[in-house]
Amino acid sequence: MEHARHVFRAALVVLVLLAGVGITRGFLVPPTYGLHGPYRWANVAEQMSARTPAHRGPAACGTCHEDELRRRAAGAHRAVSCEICHGPLLAHVAADGRVTAPQVDRSPALCARCHRKVLGRPAAFPQVVLEEHVDGPLDAGACLACHDPHAPTP
Repeated sequence: MEHARHVFRAALVVLVLLAGVGITRGFLVPPTYGLHGPYRWANVAEQMSARTPAHRGPAACGTCHEDELRRRAAGAHRAVSCEICHGPLLAHVAADGRVTAPQVDRSPALCARCHRKVLGRPAAFPQVVLEEHVDGPLDAGACLACHDPHAPTP
């Protein structure tokens, strides 16, 4: 009978500890934590409202540059966003409508991100060894001298 009392007390202590952990967790863990993964879901909406999105996507670029958007959409770079080369739209068009010249990356390094010869890429994907492909120095505009980035052809 004495052993049963000890077991009962130990079980009661464990039960009280578990209840304490559960109540403490309820106060410390935000209610939306873990709903969609190991993060606080409400933080996503908070961050979106706190920051103005800098990138808007090709459709937003097309409101002013419809011809370039159409050429890009019909070409091999249709899956490449305008903002990859031209920078974020917010740096080009401010929230108040002010327009400044975009910072266009004309470096061969930008083209090389996708087109540098890498054995792991599919063989059908256009790849080059820049040092052999470019006739001359690898300066800014070296690729653009022969290729139109909006409608590239091999």
